[in-house]
Amino acid sequence: MKNKEKTLVAECMEALGADDYRKGKSWKGYEIYIPDYKKPVYSGFPYVVMVKEKEVRLSTEEESLDYLSYSEGEGAEEES
Repeated sequence: MKNKEKTLVAECMEALGADDYRKGKSWKGYEIYIPDYKKPVYSGFPYVVMVKEKEVRLSTEEESLDYLSYSEGEGAEEES
């Protein structure tokens, strides 16, 4: 990940109130970054940060649920 993208990912994580983040499984051509929290948080949807080429953005609610299903279900064995 380039410095500009890394900075944007860090800004997204700060907006989510995350203490840190880790790389998740690639999904639909995106590199995925998952927020880590030291204390329990009740944010509603399990948002992730999605990076593809020069685009850095938060997942939508639907993407959040789809990624969660993918990463913990059958898709965890295979990358798309």
